[in-house]
Amino acid sequence: ELKDFLHRLLILMKWIAAGIITGIIVGGVGIIFYYGIRYATVYRQAHGWIICLLPFAGLFIVFIYHRLKDYDDKGTNLVIASIQENTSLPFRKVPLIFISTIVTHLFGGSAGRESAALQIGGTIGKNLGRLFRFNEGDQKIITMCGMSAAFSALFGTPMAAAFLAMEIESVGIMYYAALVPCVLSALIATYMARYFGVTPDVFSISNIPDFTLNHAFYAAVLSLLCALVSIFFCILLDFHPFLSHQLL
Repeated sequence: ELKDFLHRLLILMKWIAAGIITGIIVGGVGIIFYYGIRYATVYRQAHGWIICLLPFAGLFIVFIYHRLKDYDDKGTNLVIASIQENTSLPFRKVPLIFISTIVTHLFGGSAGRESAALQIGGTIGKNLGRLFRFNEGDQKIITMCGMSAAFSALFGTPMAAAFLAMEIESVGIMYYAALVPCVLSALIATYMARYFGVTPDVFSISNIPDFTLNHAFYAAVLSLLCALVSIFFCILLDFHPFLSHQLL
């Protein structure tokens, strides 16, 4: 029994160390990524004419993808597949996503930070797992740690980031084995980001309606309709692979 306790303690210490390392590395990259997007956006807002160069920015992004031999980019789906099916995540994804997202923001293109954060964090985490010679199961966990750290560094929501990454392994099923390292890496990345002045977006709700039966009914109907739209969207993606690739 003592031997079993020591074995579990050793595993816990391993994941605490892995969570700390992942949080520091991915958090640092997330901070640089945040400031890159911020300065690109500020420059674009001060020089509105730069949007005319957006087509050339698109050609530049295509060029760097081809130069690094990334011909079949699947976005966040590739990271999810790496967790679910243990597929590879080449490290070249990090500079590609990093540069292309900042360039898109600089020239006024439409690009969000959420998918980029998950891809950058997941790719770094996956390659850290390979560097540490982790087995397949452990590589899944450290990939989730990377996703948690990158997302929380950019958006300042460590718990939401950790649970989002833990649910990606199987939608609707929580991967509790990753709880400690994911939360730890997310918290470290968040505190690092705050220390270096990263300010997450804040949305204030000034008018909150009273809770009544009518409001509860309308909210329930809205939830049902949103769920039906989500189900239809998922079915549509499964039905048409090309459409799935373009949208995700």
